[in-house]
Amino acid sequence: MIVNFLFVVTSIPLVTVGASLCAMNHAFLKRRRSSDEPISRLYVEGFRSNLKQGTAAWLLFLFLFLFLSVDRYAFRTSEQFANPIMTFVASALLCVACFTAIWLFAVIAAFAGSLTLLIKNAFRFAVLHLPITLLLSAFPALFFYFCLSDFVTFAAALSLLLLFGFGLIGWLYSFLYIRVFAPFLD
Repeated sequence: MIVNFLFVVTSIPLVTVGASLCAMNHAFLKRRRSSDEPISRLYVEGFRSNLKQGTAAWLLFLFLFLFLSVDRYAFRTSEQFANPIMTFVASALLCVACFTAIWLFAVIAAFAGSLTLLIKNAFRFAVLHLPITLLLSAFPALFFYFCLSDFVTFAAALSLLLLFGFGLIGWLYSFLYIRVFAPFLD
């Protein structure tokens, strides 16, 4: 799939993963809404138009994930800081951040506004469409499970993901995103 290739290439500098996610969502959402343009042109258009917001959102959420993960680990394993309540709070905040991030890059691709407004809207979509959010969360959860199981399984999952997985997942996600976004688009 050409979108998967473009996604992998534009994500090589890891800083641009957010812009790449926005571009992939932009291309698939436009295609779903009957665009006749080539998918590669839609991807490049989405990458250019969402570079700043997508990159800023990616870096913000990457920092948030790392911070909450380190907190959760410290509260769970450290004798000095061990606290089950704080472990639960950090875990709950990590889930909220993950659910919001699952929607955020599609929201950036589909709607205009400040990054703060788009994050709020992504959170609203995540909460108001919780069954869809849980369905969208299934693949990343499954991938992380494979990452933690053993090296051979991780290598196989990563190889499949790099070959055609990102584009395929983005394409499947676009069916759900367009259904939810339809009342708000044009």
